[in-house]
Amino acid sequence: MNSLSSILKIPAAKRELKGRFFYKKSVKNLSWFKTGGILEYLYIPKNENDLTILLESLSPDIDLNIFGKFSNVLIRDGGLSGLSILIPSDFKKITQIDNYTVNVGSGSLDKYIAKKSIDYEIGGLEFLIGIPGTIGGGVIMNAGCYGSEFKDIILDVDLISRDGKKIKKKLNDINFSYRNSQISKNFIITSVTIKGYKKDKEKIEKKIKAIKKKRISSQPQGFPTGGSTFKNTKNYKAWELIERSGLSGLKYGDAMISDVHNNFLINLGNAKASDFENLGNIILNRVKKEFGITMNWEIQILGSDDTN
Repeated sequence: MNSLSSILKIPAAKRELKGRFFYKKSVKNLSWFKTGGILEYLYIPKNENDLTILLESLSPDIDLNIFGKFSNVLIRDGGLSGLSILIPSDFKKITQIDNYTVNVGSGSLDKYIAKKSIDYEIGGLEFLIGIPGTIGGGVIMNAGCYGSEFKDIILDVDLISRDGKKIKKKLNDINFSYRNSQISKNFIITSVTIKGYKKDKEKIEKKIKAIKKKRISSQPQGFPTGGSTFKNTKNYKAWELIERSGLSGLKYGDAMISDVHNNFLINLGNAKASDFENLGNIILNRVKKEFGITMNWEIQILGSDDTN
């Protein structure tokens, strides 16, 4: 069971596949946390056609997980079973539809699209400079910062289903909510059509620089981190509740609550995934005890904690 053909319902399709396949691949160097277990199978498709062939040929019994840059996800130390698909940078084509609308590949980095908005003179996309990861991942979790989120800029999303069928979903079909969308894990985003408005290059550039400056001054630098750890509650920012609980700087193993921004957990060097999860659970329990408020993870935690 260590070959690509072993997870295909049509083993002969292996000859048509051009992507990269890995068996028992460590996620440590892929994860933004720089920790985590083993991915049982990993496939990096060459392009959209390659991805389609894989999905059409994939055994229906194999678990499937889709990743962009592993920026907001924690894979437990026991690893993740099934097939993981990593959307590569080849999925980053940008096509301008009209003056204020572009279709972008799901593998495009959010910050890259923010920078390209300067060239296109499209306002409203500047906030993307402050979001780690890819466009596809941002859509799935309705990522946002500084008062804007993905649902504010999306017109439609192109997807491929688990069995290789291509579909398009309009904004109203996606049912976005705070840091969430209703796109099933059985669908893979291939591209997204986003809209903005006419804005001078100089004003776009000025706003992007302001966001970058604020981000650098208010978020930890120089340490691996997965970004915002917990979702804000209805009445409070997550960092406020953590700070008021007296937890700033708390460590568990080599995982630590950043004293620059309390909603960021950082890797001091050799943190295990379990260090981050245990530290996060301490935070959740303390906030619940102190304020009677239930916070929820923003980071997605996947896999097994069984390392045997």
